[in-house]
Amino acid sequence: MDKRNSDGLTEKEFLKQYHPGNYERPSVTVDMMVVRMTPDLDKMQILLIQRKNHPYMDCWALAGGFVKMDESAYTAACRELFEETGMKDIYLEQIYTMSQPDRDPRMRVIDIAYAALIPYGKKSEAVAGDDAKAACWFDVEWDEKHLKLSNQEQGIEVEYALQKQVFQNGVIHVENYVPVLVSGEALAFDHAEIILEGLMRLKNKALYSDIAFNLVPGEFTLPDLQKVYEVLLGKELYKTNFRKKIADKIKPLEKKGDSIVGNKKSELYQYR
Repeated sequence: MDKRNSDGLTEKEFLKQYHPGNYERPSVTVDMMVVRMTPDLDKMQILLIQRKNHPYMDCWALAGGFVKMDESAYTAACRELFEETGMKDIYLEQIYTMSQPDRDPRMRVIDIAYAALIPYGKKSEAVAGDDAKAACWFDVEWDEKHLKLSNQEQGIEVEYALQKQVFQNGVIHVENYVPVLVSGEALAFDHAEIILEGLMRLKNKALYSDIAFNLVPGEFTLPDLQKVYEVLLGKELYKTNFRKKIADKIKPLEKKGDSIVGNKKSELYQYR
């Protein structure tokens, strides 16, 4: 027997007379913080595109776009990632949902931000789509006081000072950082906040998960793996302690290969 609501309508009858236009509906976008290591493993790099049109024309932004009506946010992120880099089947994780009402001057837009991690050594071209002037990889420098993105070839630097804020969530106090522009160049929309959230997420997850292995290739040396961890965590690690921590996560391959760190032959391993 079909259930009826207080107006005496079955679900089929209710849906037939329902008018979605009675409610305002925001658009939904996805943006991706696409991350890889520099060739010398000294820093992380983030892919940015230069916007061709308003709003924020000529500003640098994360790769992304609108979610289509027939796709999930994850599917849209995968599509946009392939369009911007030509890459499939890499690690993709949701970072945050950006929902400030005024974050996009065009209309009400809710953004779902993702992090995409590319193993070093894997070909990852920056491709400027139809709505972009250019696409470039930017070196990342950050700590608790500043966030700097730079591309030396293009002579571009985007820098933010980070101001600490404390707010209460339930019974606990939570620290948060707000980026404040200190350079002439600025990122579009709230993408500085997305990048900051993403970098903090990667740093925290590197402490308790195996996320760092998504930034190394299928075969790697331990010095190179340790360097990736050090960049994510922002500090040097003791060799003995590090190897003890990751011992049950790796499998020796009984062969040697070139290590980027130290530029010498080292034992090769793979993720177990």
